Amino acid sequence: MKPSSRPSGSNNAFGETDSDHTEAEEKHFLRNSWLMVVERKWYALAVFALTVLATATYTFLTTPIYGGSASIQVLKHGPQVLRVADVVESSVTSDSDFNTQIKVLESIAIAQNVAARLTPEETKLLVDPYKSRSGEPPSATGIILHRKVVPQRMTLITLIQFQHPNPKMAARVANLLASEYIAYNSRLRIEESLKAVDDLKDRADQQRKRVDEIANALQTFRQRGNLISLMQSKDIVTEKLKALNMLTTSTNSRLKEAEVRWNQVRDWSKTGRDLAELPFVTAQPKVAQLSLQVTTQKLAVAQLQERYKDKHPRLIEAINGLAQTEQELKIALDTAATSVKSEYENALQNDEGARKALVDQEAKSLDLDKSAVEYENLNREFRVNEQLLESMMSRMRETSVTSSIEMESARIIDRAVEPTNPISPNVGVNLALGVLGGLFLGFSFAFLLATIDDKIKTTFDVETLVGLPLLGLIPRVERMEQPDKAQIVSNGADRMVTEAFLSLYSTLRINDESRNAKLILVTSTLPGEGKSFIATNLGLTFASQGQRTVIIDCDLRKPNIERSFRLNVGKGVVNYCANAATLDEIIVKNVHPNLDVITVGARAKNPIHMLNSKEFETLVAELGKRYDRVLFDTPPLGAVSDALNILPLMDGAIYTIRFNGAKRGAVQRCAQRLRSANIPVFGAVMNDMKAGLTGAYYYMDTNSKAFKEYYDPKLQDAPARAAG
Repeated sequence: MKPSSRPSGSNNAFGETDSDHTEAEEKHFLRNSWLMVVERKWYALAVFALTVLATATYTFLTTPIYGGSASIQVLKHGPQVLRVADVVESSVTSDSDFNTQIKVLESIAIAQNVAARLTPEETKLLVDPYKSRSGEPPSATGIILHRKVVPQRMTLITLIQFQHPNPKMAARVANLLASEYIAYNSRLRIEESLKAVDDLKDRADQQRKRVDEIANALQTFRQRGNLISLMQSKDIVTEKLKALNMLTTSTNSRLKEAEVRWNQVRDWSKTGRDLAELPFVTAQPKVAQLSLQVTTQKLAVAQLQERYKDKHPRLIEAINGLAQTEQELKIALDTAATSVKSEYENALQNDEGARKALVDQEAKSLDLDKSAVEYENLNREFRVNEQLLESMMSRMRETSVTSSIEMESARIIDRAVEPTNPISPNVGVNLALGVLGGLFLGFSFAFLLATIDDKIKTTFDVETLVGLPLLGLIPRVERMEQPDKAQIVSNGADRMVTEAFLSLYSTLRINDESRNAKLILVTSTLPGEGKSFIATNLGLTFASQGQRTVIIDCDLRKPNIERSFRLNVGKGVVNYCANAATLDEIIVKNVHPNLDVITVGARAKNPIHMLNSKEFETLVAELGKRYDRVLFDTPPLGAVSDALNILPLMDGAIYTIRFNGAKRGAVQRCAQRLRSANIPVFGAVMNDMKAGLTGAYYYMDTNSKAFKEYYDPKLQDAPARAAG
């Protein structure tokens, strides 16, 4: 079906909008679904009854179950007796911590511990209700594991629920689960703390040995380097180093001064200059004395030269004395030069000695520094390890103390009390669920059967799946012989059937092709679908409306028309086609007013060959001239292809479909074969509809009182009698 190109909400030719049409389709679908269930109501009722019966049996025969429920609060922090860190972290600071505690509560270890805490009598009460037929009892742990742990939303409170046929055991196990969870966490913390104490003790012993080793190494180092007091030795060396440094500076200064004087003396001696002019030479007492004496004598000689002549004894004496003094001055100057050189050499020697002593002292200081570094490293390691040992000893003492203090990670809020009423089975709820489930399963089963069933039943099947318009609906005729059924329109045995054929007649008159058609073929998919019943009664309907009508039996293999009209004739279609009879001889006239009949006559050896013969074409053409309507009752298409051979001679065809008779695929294939002949197929007639299903499927309830007033003569006369 092509989708409509009209805009949403627009009106069609009948003034209906798209939404109205969609709503009508939905209602029709629901109505059809309901009908499919109603049609199989006994299956649905059987499933409903079985479901309710099974639910009731289970409810009243099952062992009652009691529920015990205890609630605990998981603590964020346990009581802080000592402000020390726990070995086992038990603080609940996030959702993951809380979920971890829930998983601990759900663990197998908790269930095993609870099972171990039960007395033999309690274990027997716990296990006995679950013994199998073989007599092998299940484990107590396995039964306890069926408990439920239900955290309460947005809180740290958790419900512990346990169900058991024995109310005492239901409460007992729930309480044991709560207390065992608290005890389990306490034992875990104590065990881990004691384990940590032992571990810390072992590590402390190892650390103590390490401290002793380092202390011995320090003592050995002091003795090896003769360093009784490293700091005192360091001070002495430093003072010596300072003194030698000052001495070296002093000797270097004196060396430089002596070197300068000696260089001047040497340079002046080489150039022949008077050494007496050097201040440091003149500063010597003897040189200064002789220099003054020479100056004085020179002055005296000069004065004597002015008074005396050269050979004067006093002048000569004065000159000789001057020469002797000058000679002594020269010797004094040489001695002074030698003294300067000696001073230089002594200063050089002293400077070298001071520098060597400084270098030696610096080397000794460096050696002492190296020893100090090694010593300090050993000393630092000793202090660190000693502090670590003290920390371990302190932690060991704290852990030992806290392990003996009981701290709870949770507390019990409400203990489970022995229940008085079972939580299951809930009789009212179970029966209500059984009824609802029975309704649902019954409806579903009936709907499933209807879905699996692919037989033609509805308008949708005919018009959409098969692709033929529905011409009419013929109700089922109950308890009537075949000849009476074949002539039901004339004998008035069933007014509803008569009216159904009149409705079919009216539908054929609405369409131009069917209204003007003379040669009409009637066929079906399978034998027994009522094609002969449709052909005879439709022929009677045409005849009742004043149309000259003939019904010709073309089912040469299984003829039915002769028996339907209780005829006994010897000649028919086969005789005519074999040129053994004329047309007038084979026509049974006035079987009913305006209705003639042509039977098969003799038995046909080759039906297809006979239906394809020229004689049969002549018969069809001649009948078309004589009558207003010629109805051909042909074999079913699903069995043989006889109808297809005469279809090209027809003006149109009517397809008979029995309600809930033929399967969709077979009808679709046969209808396609009809349409492939390019002959108008007027539509399909649904035959043998069950009473009560007509209205649901086809919007026409022929069982209603309104329709019966039209069909029942007694009801028709009732208003007139009431008026009289």
